[in-house]
Amino acid sequence: MKLRLLLANDDGLDSPFLPPFAAALSRVADVLIAVPDREQSWVGRAYNRRGNVSAKRRDFFGFVCYTISGTPSDCVNIALGHLCGDRPDAVVSGLNIGQNIALPLLWSSGTFSAAVEGAGWGIPSYAFSMRLDNRYYEYCRLRVGPTPAPLLKNIEAASEHAAEFLENSLAQKECGQGEVVNVNYPIGYTRECLFKNCAPALASLRAIYKKGEGESFEFSYKLGECRSPNGEITDLECLDAGFACRSKIAINKF
Repeated sequence: MKLRLLLANDDGLDSPFLPPFAAALSRVADVLIAVPDREQSWVGRAYNRRGNVSAKRRDFFGFVCYTISGTPSDCVNIALGHLCGDRPDAVVSGLNIGQNIALPLLWSSGTFSAAVEGAGWGIPSYAFSMRLDNRYYEYCRLRVGPTPAPLLKNIEAASEHAAEFLENSLAQKECGQGEVVNVNYPIGYTRECLFKNCAPALASLRAIYKKGEGESFEFSYKLGECRSPNGEITDLECLDAGFACRSKIAINKF
């Protein structure tokens, strides 16, 4: 029997990463898509408790697809509670535009938080992200014109790997209840890149805003000092070395 997946993200339906990622997953599973109706990066575990949240059925390359006027956590919660019908075999979030690494910064990620919502329901949950160089970040921000061919090749390669990895991981019951498997791909990913197990780097928090004019402050993301929790190679070290990597994070471990 074919797998059933709930696919979410924090970049919305217009993400250039979503069509190839959904297409690759559909080769191994039936996919239902529930994504924000606008970009919702960096919103973390927020729920939209003020006012109603709407879910609109959309035409998206033949997929059952909804855009939801809320956060990534809202999308997964509403989909699991009202849209999916049968319980999915996994919740999958991504493929994200940019890396999602290091604790505690992972808790700020809408991509990771969508997977955390699935894990909270006791469903195997996965987050997939890709580090980009600056020129492609700018393209993804503006989203004007077709996806540049080199970037599209990297997205397709990562999407193919993600589908195969997900199928094998679920078959082996790798992801336990209350866990999220967090996968990151390096800049310029190809299928020749090594894939390593890692631990989330432990990052020291620092100011992520720089002083603007007058009383304003401008967001300026930078990782603080990072270390390994137990001597393992970290997600940051893997990406810096050009490796793809996966870590497993227990969301209910105290």
